[in-house]
Amino acid sequence: MLLLPALLLACKIATIRPIERGDGGEGAQGFDAATYVESLWIEDVPAALERAVDLRDLLPAVAADPEAAGARWGRREGSGPFHVLVTGSGRVVAVDTSSRVGTAVVEIETPEGAEQARLQIGPVLRGTSIRDALPTVSFDHFVNQIQYADVAGALNARVEAEILESLERETLVGMRVHLAGATTLGSDGPLTVTPVRLEIGEGP
Repeated sequence: MLLLPALLLACKIATIRPIERGDGGEGAQGFDAATYVESLWIEDVPAALERAVDLRDLLPAVAADPEAAGARWGRREGSGPFHVLVTGSGRVVAVDTSSRVGTAVVEIETPEGAEQARLQIGPVLRGTSIRDALPTVSFDHFVNQIQYADVAGALNARVEAEILESLERETLVGMRVHLAGATTLGSDGPLTVTPVRLEIGEGP
């Protein structure tokens, strides 16, 4: 019985990912976002994606009632927008590389008919959707806003280096993509997905 409080405390620390974990020191000066994200990438991201919602279900739900869709599948800090982990497959119908924040329009077949989502293809990513959709990352876990922002930047940098650096953007139109990633509800136009997994193929 005496061991129970210690075991419960250990479980709590692992869940909230305190900033001291792997940061090479204590407090704000010792924090290293890349080291922290290494842990997230190996453990938290794969676990979180197991609970990702399929875009075939999310897109019609958002069209009908975005607030209800967010409450069902997303998470948010306070009264901010909902952030949702997603998965899905579809055909690329358009690509925009006029800036370094490139995007591809992916057409996805849903029970309600064809819907579109916008996929960030870089080479530069914008936004904090990946960080904000992960259930184990919260602003309360960090010393200050700078650390919190650095984690979002480090997650995007990981995707840019591992997934998007070798992406052949000029050949994407007509290709089929299988993706997993994060999106933020509430913006106008198609949902924008920041990928954390991406497979490109020519199949149906």
